Amino acid sequence: MNNPYKMSYHIEPAKGLMNDPNGLIQFKGTYYFFHQWNRFGLDHSYKEWGLFTSKDMIHWESQGSAVLPDREEDYHGIHSGSSIEYDGRMYLFYTGSNKRNGIRKSCQCVAVSDNGQVFVKQKESIDTPGGFTEHHRDPKVWRGQNNWWMLVGAQKSNLTGAVALYSSSDLAHWKYERVLYDQDLDQVCECPDLFRLGSETDILVCCPQKRILVRDASGEREEVSSYASYIPGVFHEDDMSFRPTGQRKRFDCGFDFYSPQTFLDSRGRRIMAGWMSRMDEEQENLCPTRDFGYIHCLTLPRVLTWEQGRLYQRPIEEVFSLRHNPRSYTGPEGNFDSDTGRFELHLQRKEPEHPLEVFLRSRTIGIVYRPKSRVLEVSRRNWANGETQTRQVNLPELSELQIFSDNSSAEIFINGGTDVFSMRYFTSKENLRIEYRGLQQEERLEYFAL
Repeated sequence: MNNPYKMSYHIEPAKGLMNDPNGLIQFKGTYYFFHQWNRFGLDHSYKEWGLFTSKDMIHWESQGSAVLPDREEDYHGIHSGSSIEYDGRMYLFYTGSNKRNGIRKSCQCVAVSDNGQVFVKQKESIDTPGGFTEHHRDPKVWRGQNNWWMLVGAQKSNLTGAVALYSSSDLAHWKYERVLYDQDLDQVCECPDLFRLGSETDILVCCPQKRILVRDASGEREEVSSYASYIPGVFHEDDMSFRPTGQRKRFDCGFDFYSPQTFLDSRGRRIMAGWMSRMDEEQENLCPTRDFGYIHCLTLPRVLTWEQGRLYQRPIEEVFSLRHNPRSYTGPEGNFDSDTGRFELHLQRKEPEHPLEVFLRSRTIGIVYRPKSRVLEVSRRNWANGETQTRQVNLPELSELQIFSDNSSAEIFINGGTDVFSMRYFTSKENLRIEYRGLQQEERLEYFAL
């Protein structure tokens, strides 16, 4: 069957369920994006690491399975983790899960590769230290000034979230040091990360999660609430402390963004990708790609910078190589059809304090800026129930709007990347109409097919 939702420049599986990006790394000139994968079904009952590779982060090739749950420590799942290169070898750090007799047991494990194709599990592993439950996962490793550091997402014994810090001198033997951060992280913290942007600012990434019991006419059910956030600050290696210098903020204002991970490439760029899904149970059960045997995807890779005291996220410049069939629109309002669901829209505004409206894919998606209330609102049509969902951000002015659509996803970059809205959407391939209203004199809406 013809698949109208198949994406072109985003990573998605040919079959099965994809979730967290894992082990992002550039190794011997090739980009490696590992990911959580259930290749046998469309649920979360099985976890291994799948792998995509690329030379340019635009054209990706699936390498299939990379790390399988095949020993006692990880028999019930290869969960999220990270990669580093040292002495010409790739080290994969991941959480192994075991639930023998219904009892959860987690340990942090390592596999090593010389060629990026065969990953040999090492015998050393890290058991969960005292003071924590077995919700202890997602190791992120990096090189410090004098040794190696590891963060692990954690739940303390009092059932609150935390980030645990470990150190090592040889990448094999690790010492638990302390709780690095534990402020307002709900019931458990997932997918931690820590990296420097610029010369003075460190960014601590935390994904707080909690489980909520919901009662309605259909009975009781448990729902998971979680989001991806970051805290600017400074990590002090001497006393192993993280001291915030600003408030914790969400990475993404949209509907579908979670489990981000970053890496440093050979050009010195700090690049991040996330899982482009926070679907609720109804949305996931009714996701149209199920009819084609797969579900979920990753975001477009983004370059992170710290400028004038704030975080910027921008699409990797490699995506601009896909541009073709450019058009420009200068009238105060208008409408036109895109070539396909794969396109970019770019507007650099001369008068950023004026209102603006843009609607995509026959009003499946809407972007509306209201300067009087200083609010930018993004909406989408929910494919599960047909209702309109909205997300908002306070915005003193709208100076730039950049939108990337890829058949069934949209990523909207505001004001050069100060805010981003990520989402999945599903509509007929015939719904190609784009509408706009509010262009001022000398403003130009640029369209590119991708």
